[in-house]
Amino acid sequence: MASKAVDFLDVINGLTRKRVEAMRASARAPGMIKAIEQRNSEGYLALIAEYKRASPSGVIRLDIDPWTYFNAVGQYATGFSILTEPIYFLGSPIFIKIALSYGKPILYKDFVISREQVMDARELGASSVLLIKRLLGDSLWELADYAIKQGLEPLIEVDNEKDALDVINTNPNVMLGINSRDLNDLSISLGRALSIIRVVRGRANIIIAESGIKGVEDALKLANEGANAVLVGTALMRNMNLSRELSEVRVH
Repeated sequence: MASKAVDFLDVINGLTRKRVEAMRASARAPGMIKAIEQRNSEGYLALIAEYKRASPSGVIRLDIDPWTYFNAVGQYATGFSILTEPIYFLGSPIFIKIALSYGKPILYKDFVISREQVMDARELGASSVLLIKRLLGDSLWELADYAIKQGLEPLIEVDNEKDALDVINTNPNVMLGINSRDLNDLSISLGRALSIIRVVRGRANIIIAESGIKGVEDALKLANEGANAVLVGTALMRNMNLSRELSEVRVH
């Protein structure tokens, strides 16, 4: 029993030292839009790898520390999505600080409803911030404009065709996140995402497909319809080796 306690303390001591070092980071992540465009210009679908320990459906995986995850997927990912919501997703702002050392664009992913959260994203060093249209309603563009003034690139998330059209008719230059998850009942339908992409392709500057992407076949379908990038969390948390395969999907 004593040896196990010592072993655990050795492990936690090492991880804590890394965490404390990360807290001192003051870097700023590079831009997400430019990175996606660069990846597309090389002929490939961009991969945004999400560090996602849990969801409203339950715990996904707690035995992967962020350093192990970023080391495994970092060479294949165009950027990172970092969950900071602590209750349902077991996220934390410290994960952004840790991700900064890998030199990738970083999306601050939370249920952002205030300028304080936008400023938090900026101060942590993230390059992008998630704004959900159905959550924000009429205050969406005020918060989006504020984020842009703070040097952040907003990712506007929608889960239906009407909202998608409203976003690109207002500002086609923002990143448009298309969520295959219905935000009312949390059901997932890749077909829903594909239908929305068909409506907006060619009109939106950057289309990012989110949620429910289980592997290369799903990514190929999305790329063929016009997605510029896929954001993948659960599948990568369960199989980090999938990042290499997803990074090889071509755009057309």
